[in-house]
Amino acid sequence: MATIENFATVSYTSGGVTETKVSNLAEIGLESAISFTKTTLGETYGEDEVVTYILSMTNTSTSAITNVSITDDLGTFVFGTLELTPLTYAPPALLLIDGQDVSAQLTVDTATAGSLVFSFPTLPAGATANIVYRAAVNEYAPLDVDAGITNTATLTSDSDCADGTASATITAVSAANVSVFKQMSPNPVICGDTVTYTIRIYNYGNIAAENVVLTDTFNPAPTNITVSRDGTLLPANEYSYVDGTLTVPAGTTTAVSVPAATFVRDATTGIVTVTPGMVEYTITGTI
Repeated sequence: MATIENFATVSYTSGGVTETKVSNLAEIGLESAISFTKTTLGETYGEDEVVTYILSMTNTSTSAITNVSITDDLGTFVFGTLELTPLTYAPPALLLIDGQDVSAQLTVDTATAGSLVFSFPTLPAGATANIVYRAAVNEYAPLDVDAGITNTATLTSDSDCADGTASATITAVSAANVSVFKQMSPNPVICGDTVTYTIRIYNYGNIAAENVVLTDTFNPAPTNITVSRDGTLLPANEYSYVDGTLTVPAGTTTAVSVPAATFVRDATTGIVTVTPGMVEYTITGTI
């Protein structure tokens, strides 16, 4: 809340001498004629996800507020000498005034890099407006554990008493993000020869995937199988192979985890490169 400060000066003559007196400093708080907030649907984000933002404003005055403009920085931050914007506007945007869809009145300006400007002509006295829009997490977004994006919007209008700022912070989700890739060789394989199955388990998340169990049902089922993990041959008691179904690890063997990915931001471009953690299984058998 802003403060209005004011003092008064009195001059007078006493016995032919001009005197001056200054009053005490009077202060009152000056509240904006508009309340302004920014919220998100959800508190976390992940790679390539889309975040929904809601800008809410209420005209608390007795007069209409005109030429409302809101500049959103899309989370822009400084990295070295670079100014990076981790979010990309994903149109369209929706404008509701007192629950009525008036999106036709909304103008969205994306011409300036690193910012997004919403504007509409008027907000009636006592009315509430909501702008709902989406932004995609892009290649500049930080993805490490405890990373976050703080997005700040600044509101201005033709009224000297109707402005404000509002921010919303989302944090990178702390989770494993696993994908599995499998291939077989040779191709084609001749009946009676050895076939090799390669299975790679990737983790694109920022924490390890724990207690990872691989299950694979082969048809036809190879015989005389061997199982290796990351190039190391596993003893038979570390996996189960029953009726063509492989389970690894099995029994009381040590739990397997896939390490977290690593995230490196390029000093020249600012782009984050993701290198997934990986565990590789190789299974061979006679087909």
